Amino acid sequence: MPAIRLRHLVVFLLPLLFGCGGKSSTAPTAFPTQGLLAFLPFDTDASDQSGNGNDGTLLGGATASGMLVLGDNTDDCLSLPASTMDGLTDFTVAAWLRIDTLRNESHEIISAANAAEDNDFDLWYREHTDEWAVGVNSGNEVISADTRIEDGGWHHVAITRTGGDLRLYQDGAASGSAVSQSAEALEIDPGGLIFGQDQDSVGGDFEADQCWAGAVDNLRIYDRALSASEIRKLSEESH
Repeated sequence: MPAIRLRHLVVFLLPLLFGCGGKSSTAPTAFPTQGLLAFLPFDTDASDQSGNGNDGTLLGGATASGMLVLGDNTDDCLSLPASTMDGLTDFTVAAWLRIDTLRNESHEIISAANAAEDNDFDLWYREHTDEWAVGVNSGNEVISADTRIEDGGWHHVAITRTGGDLRLYQDGAASGSAVSQSAEALEIDPGGLIFGQDQDSVGGDFEADQCWAGAVDNLRIYDRALSASEIRKLSEESH
């Protein structure tokens, strides 16, 4: 009997000590699902696991095998259906990000465009000044300064919008102060929702010194601004 009980104890403790390993291929129930429009874990491709069919398309030499990997060039990026974010006023975009190529330039992570505004909404990191900047309707404003992430490691980054107020979170905590820009709903033309490149026209005119040049994991998009506690929860996941 003692030997049997010992085996049972070992079987019970092993998952607690070592975990299950790997990355979930479906949206974890422990994380916010209300208003979830897209969830891309990039396990084997750029398919959306939220159930909404917002599958991504890998362009250039971009790969997705456990993570999205984007090279330092004018080709690699992820395209999502414009309808994923078109018409939104409030939203959250959250993902794990890593910069792999240092070049003392900007690294664009989100670019949403239409025929009239090539930067209807965009978010980028300025490596040379260690700050995040955001734009709506071709606006351009620093949203968080002194937030160095070019250390070769992963960082969880989220941007929320409520009306015209935008706030950035890095590694689970609010970074900088909220900034106010246009409160108009996003207008994104087909082919105009790009991750990893800066559009100067819908779906194109990329420049190498503005590409992300790194990796992305567990990309989520919501139709609401997540709370600080919800974003902190996202930053605690394994990826």
